[in-house]
Amino acid sequence: MINAITGKIKIVGIIASLAALALVLSPTFSLLQIPGKNNTDNPVNDATFLNDDTVVENVSDDDLAACSSLNNRVDEILATNGSIDRKLASDTLIAEFCSRPVLVHEIMSADSKALSLVAYACDASNRKIGTLAIQESLADYRVIYCDSARKLIVNETSTFLASVEQFRTEYLPLFQAGLEDGRSENTGNDTSPQYANSTVDGNSNITSTQDRLASTDFNATSMEITLDKVTQSLKECLRLVDTGQYYPAAKSFDNASKKFVGLFQEAHS
Repeated sequence: MINAITGKIKIVGIIASLAALALVLSPTFSLLQIPGKNNTDNPVNDATFLNDDTVVENVSDDDLAACSSLNNRVDEILATNGSIDRKLASDTLIAEFCSRPVLVHEIMSADSKALSLVAYACDASNRKIGTLAIQESLADYRVIYCDSARKLIVNETSTFLASVEQFRTEYLPLFQAGLEDGRSENTGNDTSPQYANSTVDGNSNITSTQDRLASTDFNATSMEITLDKVTQSLKECLRLVDTGQYYPAAKSFDNASKKFVGLFQEAHS
């Protein structure tokens, strides 16, 4: 059957507006059929494309720019150099991703966007999430997506955990010591917390941190509680990977990332 012959390079639900994406993708993108394009003597023309209401006919320029910005990073994660199959896996994923604005917005809201996208591809290719169309399109590259997602998530999470522990053991005591010194220096003088927070050198993180430490609003205990939550999210991420739930693992990683970043935003606000 034609479907069997063309299954390796079948791309489902890709719209004509994605032709612009070829400017940022490698030449292998030309192997992927875009529905509606007139390719004579190409057996893909006879393939049956599944209906998918998550595919939008006219993707905005902003969404196309956002999704295509992940192309190079996805290439790196999937180790596409020297491998046609891996490059096809990467280009197929980007094409499917870019034709679905809702998915674009979801992935682009994550701190680790490429990690989240490859994790999504793994679970979609395993028919755990996504529409039937995207599941079918990504299925041939399941091993590539899942092996790459597992390696990336485990490495990034392990590094993140080490950074959190380093911050907890080396830097948190400095924050606490600075808080105590700041309060001691402010005892008996006319310097108010409002003044401490009002003068911030926008070019100096050190000045900003010192101002925050001088304020009675800084709560070292609250910071330690946040670090505990970050650690819990990262450990949950590793647990989910071990059970084969890659996209939920990516979301847990993103949750940890946002908590950790938020901790510094609070300290410098």
